Amino acid sequence: MPQGMGRTQHGDALFPADQALPIARPVPVQTSGRLEFAARCPECRTWHRHVSLGEKAAPCGAHYRLEFKGAA
Repeated sequence: MPQGMGRTQHGDALFPADQALPIARPVPVQTSGRLEFAARCPECRTWHRHVSLGEKAAPCGAHYRLEFKGAA
């Protein structure tokens, strides 16, 4: 048996256990200078504002995906 083949480590599976990021639904906010997105944080439940969609790190330390419902 080749070296290291007898041991199983995390991440070796076909579908590793991946913690799915929570999803926050944005509300578009047009400011005088740009379009921002407000969303209720899935962890602290307060509103955070972002300037783009996608994976976010909120000021409270939470990590989540900011995407509209039905987005693929």
